[in-house]
Amino acid sequence: MTEAIEQWRVDFDAEVEFSNGGALQAQGFRLDIPENDIGDDELGELFAHHLGLLMVGATRILRKELIMEPHKGSRGVARAASRRRVVEFSGPDGLPLVAADAALLADLEGILVRLLGIRTDTVSRGELAALEVTDRAVLLHTGGQARLGDEAAAWLVEQKAALVGVDTAEYSALDVLVAAGIPVVTGLSNLEALPPNGFRVHAVPFPAVARARVYGVVADA
Repeated sequence: MTEAIEQWRVDFDAEVEFSNGGALQAQGFRLDIPENDIGDDELGELFAHHLGLLMVGATRILRKELIMEPHKGSRGVARAASRRRVVEFSGPDGLPLVAADAALLADLEGILVRLLGIRTDTVSRGELAALEVTDRAVLLHTGGQARLGDEAAAWLVEQKAALVGVDTAEYSALDVLVAAGIPVVTGLSNLEALPPNGFRVHAVPFPAVARARVYGVVADA
């Protein structure tokens, strides 16, 4: 089994003052960090970069707590160095697979949506709206806690996702994707071993059956 890489995030409260007037407050905000600690000044810069804030005059970190948990893809955080590796998403018998065109399922750029700890049982459009998913394989990591909602599925169709993979069994919202010709893979495992991005997805269908070997190739910088 592929082991997950140790990753850290920071939970913090902050106040940002803008040099042209106005201010912003954040409570319980979480960001990926490259190491297991971060200074207040560096955290303030990372926060501004992640949100794309301009004209920042001063940032005060009021509270921070370091947490060891998988990265979710905060902007401006480089991945830790690692060797090229293959992550298997399927068991020995493969996975259910619904494919519009099997030829489109090889060597897709992947993006992982880390939704562990989500407080509802449905993944909404809002959880996905900040992501660039066009022509990418979008993998939802919920720990089996949530399912893709109909509006979120419709948004993935609008954005022309290349493939959608989930770590749950099949359900009705996925029919929206299939009807639009977007391949769907269900029951994925081992998603904790993936970074939020920087990997390629391959789904290799077995002849004459709706199952496949599904795996990712990670080339960490």
